[in-house]
Parts: sequence; structure tokens; C-alpha cells
Amino acid sequence: MSRTSEPRTQGIIEALRCATRLQHASLAATPAMARLFHSAYTVSEYRAHLGRLLGLFEPLERSVARAAKPGNPVLALERSSALREDLRLMGATEIEIDALERYHWVSPIDPAGLFGYSYVILGSMMGGKIIVKRLRATLGPTASFHFYGDQNECSEALWASFCSNLEENGKDNVEAICATAVGIFDAYAAWLSQQLPQPGNC
Repeated sequence: MSRTSEPRTQGIIEALRCATRLQHASLAATPAMARLFHSAYTVSEYRAHLGRLLGLFEPLERSVARAAKPGNPVLALERSSALREDLRLMGATEIEIDALERYHWVSPIDPAGLFGYSYVILGSMMGGKIIVKRLRATLGPTASFHFYGDQNECSEALWASFCSNLEENGKDNVEAICATAVGIFDAYAAWLSQQLPQPGNC
């Protein structure tokens, strides 16, 4: 197959990878993410980490819900319920969960960029398979892994569906898609690093 006849999706995915390469590396290098692979990682740390993630994902999902039309596949990429279930199974009460700090600086998501959100979320689901293997070995049966592993069995199928949809519907919005993905990665890394932006700077 000639280079010019390759599927357009490959070009969009590559544009996303190039646009987010530095952000992805910054997220992976945060102490919170690096600590997941430490042999001395504890259940208490893990529970706090999941609570921090919930504080980001709930506001993000609300922003996505405002941007997406009914029936958009992005609405099915809801991750906060898995985080809540993990926290409940590890002893957190609803009052404790509701009291967790939330990220208050989520910018409105451009509907044209929603594929960028899907790219980040589906990538994190596939990466979670690697993380959960380490967590199971380190933390054992006292921890719950719905967010990082137990609900990610279909991630490959979801990724294939995403790529097909991106090929069909994303080619006219590559700039918005990449900008959305970059913004979400930046928020993710800042929130986990507790280097929070000030209101009005997002």
C-alpha cells in the first residue's frame, strides 16, 4: 500500500501522539504515577490516589456530558463509578467520598474536540492493564481494582471502535481534537502533582 493510500485514521492518531507526547511523559513522571510501581506502595496510598483521581474525573465527565450530544460513544467512557466502587470496597463511606477535593478548573470542552477526550481515557484504560498487574502483586486481595483493571477487559474492542469512528468523523477537527487531549493531559498531571492552576488561568 502506498503512503498516500494509508487510512486517514493513522494520520490522526499519529497527530494525537505527537501533540501529547510531552504531556504523556509528564504525567507518567509524576510522583503519584511513578509510585504505583514501587515495591513499598501501600493500600492507604492507593486509596488516596483513587480519591484524587475521582476528584478529577467527576468534573471532567460533567464537562463532557455538557459538550456531547445524546448517543455519542464518549458518554459511555464513564470512569468515576469505578473509582467510587473501588473506594467503597476499600472502606470509604459515601460521606468521605463526597468530601474528597474536586478539580474546579475544568474548562468547557469543545464538542469538536471530544475525540481527544476519548483518546486520553481509552489510552489510560489500556495502560491500566499494565498497572493493575503490578498493583495486584504489591497490594494483594485487600485492594480493589475496578478502575485500573477489572472493568477494562473490552479496552481493545473499544479502541478499535474509537479508531473507526475517528477515521469517519474526526478528519475535519484534528486541531480541536489534539488541543482537547493536550488540555486533559495537562490537567491530569497538574492535579496529581498538586500543582494546581489558579481560577481563570485555564
